Amino acid sequence: MAEKSKKANWVNVVLFFSLALNFFVVGYLVSDTRMFRNLHDRKIFHKRPDVRIVDFFPRSEKKKFRKFMRQQHEKLMPVQRDLSKSQREIFKAISKREVDEAELRQAFEKYQVSNDRLQNTINEMVIEMVMDMDYDTRRKIIMRGEKAHERWKMMRERWQKNKK
Repeated sequence: MAEKSKKANWVNVVLFFSLALNFFVVGYLVSDTRMFRNLHDRKIFHKRPDVRIVDFFPRSEKKKFRKFMRQQHEKLMPVQRDLSKSQREIFKAISKREVDEAELRQAFEKYQVSNDRLQNTINEMVIEMVMDMDYDTRRKIIMRGEKAHERWKMMRERWQKNKK
């Protein structure tokens, strides 16, 4: 009886690993399918609006941008720390029982200044990259950006129609 139980457990383990392997193979095959590749290519690379233009870069340029951003890590860290500090000041101001409006406004002003510093730093990096690009690459970026803006415009119009 105990031998059958061990055999049944062993079979369950083998079936589990077989199922996991099947899911892995199917996932790999589906990820390479042309139909699903478009969805992956169009996904937004950056969630923050400060480098939204990078979404329109060709794949090779996006890789260069990520590498460039990693190289500039030391330059970005103080600015990001300052931004985090500003956010903590906002949280501190709103965590009190009685919120002081002047203190909250001041915290938001500091946050805005920090955000502007971060934006300016990233803008300089993007400008440096764009200056190194050839004309054809920049044309591709423009075409992709125009297509995206047309899609956004259509989506907004559709949303407005559905809203009524």
